[in-house]
Amino acid sequence: METPVLKPRHDPNLNRRVIEVDRDGMTYRIPARLGPGGRYEITDVLSIGGFGVIYQGCDQRLFGKRVLIKAIRYNRRHMRVPNNRAVLKDVEDQRNRLNHERKMLLAGYRRGIGGIPILIDVVEDLGLDLHGPHRDDQGGWHHYSLDDQWRKEPYLVLSYVAGKPMGKVLHEDFFVRNRLGNAKQVILQVGRALRGFHLDEERSGKHFSFIYQDLKPDNIIFTPEKRPVLIDFGGFAVRIDGRTQKEFARTGTPGYQPPEFLDGSPVDRLDPRADVFSLGMTVYHILGGVAPKADPQGNAVREPVVMQGLPAPWRDWIERATHMDRRQRFATMEQAIESSHVLPLRATS
Repeated sequence: METPVLKPRHDPNLNRRVIEVDRDGMTYRIPARLGPGGRYEITDVLSIGGFGVIYQGCDQRLFGKRVLIKAIRYNRRHMRVPNNRAVLKDVEDQRNRLNHERKMLLAGYRRGIGGIPILIDVVEDLGLDLHGPHRDDQGGWHHYSLDDQWRKEPYLVLSYVAGKPMGKVLHEDFFVRNRLGNAKQVILQVGRALRGFHLDEERSGKHFSFIYQDLKPDNIIFTPEKRPVLIDFGGFAVRIDGRTQKEFARTGTPGYQPPEFLDGSPVDRLDPRADVFSLGMTVYHILGGVAPKADPQGNAVREPVVMQGLPAPWRDWIERATHMDRRQRFATMEQAIESSHVLPLRATS
């Protein structure tokens, strides 16, 4: 996939300098500087995912210190229809998700979880992806004013994480030469971060914990120091007193999501073994070099030919982590981590 390139230009209608990024036939737009006094300057685009765009920026008040900036990615399909009030519902949902991500980042910081970015700031500025211009089905162009909602678009500013999404480095020589070691670091480092979210924390007389739900290589940044860092915190499910809440539950990606997301299991019974499954499929992807597929029902599938090519101890670990019956998986993330300590770092004949 071609790397997106920033295209700066002056927008005379807004009297602002803006940045445009083209990807897969769509154009994403953001003010070149965000926040009061234009504090955060956009310098690059790092990734475009299902729910958001992550830009690189620099903090003008802190001598150009690098930061990450998370912007909402809206559903463009609704915006093809001029004056479509359904767009307001999408705006509400996506901003609730971004606020949820803010809360999860703060929860991770409060719990002292390593291997995740730190939330630095939340700013409001123009939401150019929301405002437009948008092309309708007849080829015309229109803008969305939406009660001026586009003038107070929220952005998350995070501590900078150097590197690339793990899905983009799996076939690079430096990664392939130590594929087993890198996979083990994912189990240890990412697994420990997830374990920190799984632990119960008492607040206001209730016990809170969280399930990440959407673990996959593209949600892990692999740094130049060969360290995996978890990103994208908008998909967490919240558990209160051991029961998973309906809001945000069953968020996942086909091929990585566990079968209990699809088989009609009661939402309140979903538990951290869902993340154990996704971690197992992520390790499968890292070692096999191919993304897991989903069957017609959406269930993740491990290809026998891929599994046969893996060292036996790793194959056994993956099979247990990704067992279709969650009662047969590692009972906790801690157990999955402990079981990984004996996994070899070199393939044996």
